[in-house]
Amino acid sequence: RRFTVTQAYKNKPKSDSKKAAAPADTSSWYPAEDVSKPIPSRKSNHKPTRLRESITPGTVLIVLSGRFRGKRVVFLKQLESGLLLVTGPFR
Repeated sequence: RRFTVTQAYKNKPKSDSKKAAAPADTSSWYPAEDVSKPIPSRKSNHKPTRLRESITPGTVLIVLSGRFRGKRVVFLKQLESGLLLVTGPFR
C-alpha cells in the first residue's frame, strides 16, 4: 500500500526519548590495525627564505604588494623571521 508524505509521517513509529539506549556489547569491538598517527606540524621546521645573491644591503627593490605596491625601496637586511627590512619609499 502506498502512503502520501503526511500519512507516512503519521504512521512512523515514535521513539520514546525517556528510554535509555541498551549498552552496546563492547566485546565485539576490535581496534583497527591501521591506527592513524598524528601528522607532525611543519611550524617547528621553519627556515627563513633564502635570498637571491643579487640582493645585498643597499640594493633598490620594488614592493609587490600592500599600500606601497610598485614603489621603490632600499634593502637593509633580512630579519631572523625571513622578512626583509627596507627603508622608503621616499617619493
